[in-house]
Amino acid sequence: MLLHRKAKAGVLLYALLMSAVFSLLLQFYLNRTVAAERQYQAQNTASQAFLMAELTRDLADSGSGTVIFTQGKTSYKQEAGKLEIQVQMANGKQYHYYFLYKKQSDKEQKTELPETPGEENNEAN
Repeated sequence: MLLHRKAKAGVLLYALLMSAVFSLLLQFYLNRTVAAERQYQAQNTASQAFLMAELTRDLADSGSGTVIFTQGKTSYKQEAGKLEIQVQMANGKQYHYYFLYKKQSDKEQKTELPETPGEENNEAN
């Protein structure tokens, strides 16, 4: 009878040990999954902010201004060949970007007509 009780205690200890190991593995897996999701969300938000800044750079036509998007708003300011863009996301995060700003003249914006195949291009030779 004494041996029978020791066997039950051993099975109980083994079950407790296995449940503890399983619990630790599950906790590790869940923590890694949550960390990966947080990293993905942060990267997604930063990518959206950069895209908003690039669109604002293309739309910037005056010395300063604000552009409103569905995911947030951007404020820009032009100073000495530099374009400073501040992005305020809808979730409250802020990002700052600086772009080199060069105003294109009307001559540079016009596109040249492509050369006809019969003409020789002296610049290429």
